[in-house]
Amino acid sequence: MQTSLLNKINTRCLFLAIFLICFFAVGYAMYAQFYQNADPCPLCIAQRVIFAAIALISLVALIHGAKKTGTIIYSLIIGAIAIFGIKTAYHHVWLQSLPPSEWPASCGMPLDILYKQIPLSGFLHTVLSGSAECAMVSWKVFGISGAKLSLYGFSLITLITLTCIMRSLIKTK
Repeated sequence: MQTSLLNKINTRCLFLAIFLICFFAVGYAMYAQFYQNADPCPLCIAQRVIFAAIALISLVALIHGAKKTGTIIYSLIIGAIAIFGIKTAYHHVWLQSLPPSEWPASCGMPLDILYKQIPLSGFLHTVLSGSAECAMVSWKVFGISGAKLSLYGFSLITLITLTCIMRSLIKTK
């Protein structure tokens, strides 16, 4: 009987893959910010936070090594966060596709001052709605914008979590 490579990979390896995707995404973003002077916009920061949250949960899942039900629960949580990441990154890509005449107005305040001036719910709305600085493509990797790479990363994480869920549901053990 022929078995596919995917069947030979256990769910811990899949959670490790998710962790590594997030680790390298945040790591490269930090490198770009501090060593290439690419200032992150509010949506870039939001995507970093989402990647960091997914990394933390996937690390816990990796260490825990849960069985069927635990794997499904971890995968659902990670998948839900990744879908929110897809929505955030897609909005960022959409903003970057607009002509400059249609860019939204900038909030005009640095994030640390904005956070101190606005209640948390208003701050989150302002950060996630984007601004003119979010519409500019300030850095690329292999000719692809950071927002598109985030979109691809969140999509890949979602596919991996769906794989974990399907494997857990099909598993007879």
